[in-house]
Amino acid sequence: MTAGQALADGALALQAAHKESPFLDAGLLLAAAMGYSRDKLLASRSEQLPDYSLKTLRGYIDRRLSGEPVAYILGYKDFRHLRFFVDRRVLVPRPETEHLVELVLEMLPARDVLAGGAPIRHHDAFAGCGCVGLSIAHERPDVKVSLSDASGDALDVLSENAKLLDTARPGGAVQWSLGSVLSAAAAPLDGISANPPYVSSSFVDEMDTQGNKEPRMALDGGSDGLDLYPLIAAQALPLLKHGGFLALEIGDEQGDAVSRILAAAGFSGIRVIQDLAAQDRVVCGVKP
Repeated sequence: MTAGQALADGALALQAAHKESPFLDAGLLLAAAMGYSRDKLLASRSEQLPDYSLKTLRGYIDRRLSGEPVAYILGYKDFRHLRFFVDRRVLVPRPETEHLVELVLEMLPARDVLAGGAPIRHHDAFAGCGCVGLSIAHERPDVKVSLSDASGDALDVLSENAKLLDTARPGGAVQWSLGSVLSAAAAPLDGISANPPYVSSSFVDEMDTQGNKEPRMALDGGSDGLDLYPLIAAQALPLLKHGGFLALEIGDEQGDAVSRILAAAGFSGIRVIQDLAAQDRVVCGVKP
């Protein structure tokens, strides 16, 4: 069997199971089974597939059909300019979350506007694999970034990614700790970001019946998906410097509700940022 035939068979199997992006998924899994880059695979579709590669691919396709994300099968997920190690202990980074990173990078102060050279400090909560906080640290090495998560398993994954990305410098700019909501954050902060669980419990139940393999605690935001936002807003305000900001990822219909929560907590300058599909994705507010 040629690589092209194996790719077509894998894509058809995934399509029949109503998996999203079946051709892309099959291509990524086949490339991994052959030890090729995806570009090299596309240029090698007429090659005969070795038996061990075909067996590996079929195992990968079976795992995908069971509901396992491609990122867990491959062991990584690309996010912005970096590659993050992921497994079942953490949520798979979504492309939409890059909007949260972009907003933080836009809002963090520049070094030259700080009197006396005071360090710029940012905290990322619900950090998971570290894709948000470590991306910020990578792109703004002058910022002292701290990260936290309520899951010790997630922090183990985050630690591996910090080492892989060379941001785990002793006494350096990146630190992480166990903490619920913002309990591990220390004032004064220039910015806080968070990608909390914001999926409704009923929808997570539905996902579970369909074979969801991602950790429920990283998804379930209560009956309406909004359970954690009032806690985050209330805890964030005293941690921030005056003029500091809170940036939150949200579900695509939660912009108005989360805006009201931030306003009630005392934030001003509240705005909603939409993703490329014109869906609500990030809400931010500033401490007056």
